[in-house]
Amino acid sequence: MFSPVLDMVPTGAIWPAGVVDGVIATSALAFELFSDTPEWPAPEARRLMPLILVGERTREAAKERGFEGPALVAPDVKMLCAEIEPDGRAPRRLVYLAGRDRKPEIEDHFRSIENTLELIEVYAAQPTDSLNDAVTARLETGEIGAVLHYSRRSTEIFLSLARAAALDMSRVNHVCISSDAAAPLMASGIHEVLIAKSPDEPAMLAIVNALAGLPEPPPLGPGEIQDLDKQELD
Repeated sequence: MFSPVLDMVPTGAIWPAGVVDGVIATSALAFELFSDTPEWPAPEARRLMPLILVGERTREAAKERGFEGPALVAPDVKMLCAEIEPDGRAPRRLVYLAGRDRKPEIEDHFRSIENTLELIEVYAAQPTDSLNDAVTARLETGEIGAVLHYSRRSTEIFLSLARAAALDMSRVNHVCISSDAAAPLMASGIHEVLIAKSPDEPAMLAIVNALAGLPEPPPLGPGEIQDLDKQELD
């Protein structure tokens, strides 16, 4: 069952004027929620523009908007930053399509190298007012065996909403995409916390299958693995 604690909404941002040498994005939402206005680069420019991305899902979202240029795709932000190093040439102008609520790794990294980074906040994450009624009812009766958490912020919001609904979350398995996402649970005294072996949804679902006694699903095909910067989904 789904009860997102964050609603992702577009900010109405527009593409910057002038020459852009490349695009950075860490989430598919950077392309999915960008307003398709006349300010977008011409189709030919989109086909050639280099891309620096986190996750194949982000790559697929870029293709859907016509961005088909050469792409550097890393599994997470840390590995992406490791790939972006000074090249000794004149500074390039890179556009960073990002969420309004984000971690600062990309911006911190670019302070140390020669490339020029132009930030465009494409989407914002708005907390929901409550968990949905169906999920609340099943949590109360113990019918839900696991809750998935995709970011520290959304975990904190979930705990706040659960407390407001007087739900005891200490008896539920919590499956987290990373130790960072798990931190608020541990800090609140909840210890039924399981952390995925890799920071992606397939690794989280493998834990869910194990909890349910199901076999591990077969590997996904090329382009099907989701990187899910899902501060937007849980």
